[in-house]
Amino acid sequence: MHWTVAAPFVTSPTSQWLASSVSQDHQLTIVPRVGERVSWHDKKSPVTSPTEWIQFMRQAHRAVSRTSGGVITVFPQLASMVGAQKQLRRKSDMPIVSWFFNTSTDSAIRIVPARLSLRAVNKFIVHSSREIEAYASQLAIDPDRFEFVPLQYGGEIDDSPLEEEDPFIFATGSGHRDYATFFDAVAKTGYRTIVLASDHALANTTPPPNVEILEQLPKPEIRKMIRRARINVVPMSTNGLTAGLVTIVDAFCHGRGLVATSRPGVEDYLLDSENSLLVPPQDSGAMAEALEAMWGDEILRRQLNKGAVAFAEANCTDAAAGRRLNQILDSLS
Repeated sequence: MHWTVAAPFVTSPTSQWLASSVSQDHQLTIVPRVGERVSWHDKKSPVTSPTEWIQFMRQAHRAVSRTSGGVITVFPQLASMVGAQKQLRRKSDMPIVSWFFNTSTDSAIRIVPARLSLRAVNKFIVHSSREIEAYASQLAIDPDRFEFVPLQYGGEIDDSPLEEEDPFIFATGSGHRDYATFFDAVAKTGYRTIVLASDHALANTTPPPNVEILEQLPKPEIRKMIRRARINVVPMSTNGLTAGLVTIVDAFCHGRGLVATSRPGVEDYLLDSENSLLVPPQDSGAMAEALEAMWGDEILRRQLNKGAVAFAEANCTDAAAGRRLNQILDSLS
């Protein structure tokens, strides 16, 4: 069966995305985004601008026009636009798969208007099982049309060695982070710490003297930092449905276990004492204890790193995601 793929981060028709991991029973044609490329991690506002909506509309139109079968979209905006095209063109037999369906549930103004167009989507792929019931309820869509698939990592793997001469703790990411608790914890340890996060995520916090705040780094340099750090930490608040998944998967795929906050929405990935040491939310004492335990115990670090790699290889590669996508496409063909 033929499928067109519309992803906002794909700007070249030669991109493979997950095509190489899907069986020959399904032919995937990439429909690239036209216009200025947007870094979704660097956007200053979570709200989609009018210019971006126009780009989504055009990309959706091309995806629907060029398919002889179905459409695979990435991100909710494109799912909404393709769903609207399906309804306007009365293509009731055109299946739509919405991959990486991740949105905010805190504003009915943003999500309720999309209910009608999103009802045309046949399968929603979310990357946290907690999202299924929340989205199904808010969109008034059958939960059976949602499926959890672990987030995949498709980039290059950095192989930088561990920094032994001047070891450090590393934390990065900005979504639903709790750097106030983290700073309290690392102040207790005194260990060298490096943080890369947005000004918004660091607002109203005071880094202790042992913490260095970095300016923005390109993705390859962030992954180098993940590899070099003795300990990687994902300190999170309990806001939102989930948090930190991209950072968690990046660390696991680079063979690094974590110290992380135990919060709803990460239980599909973080397994205490297997690939991470989990600490309660807003508990700087517990976080400091976990940091001390991991800092001074090389055997523990190796154990968690091994568990991280095992989890990533089983669940978070393009090959693993491609297998799941293939099963979903089979079910809709």
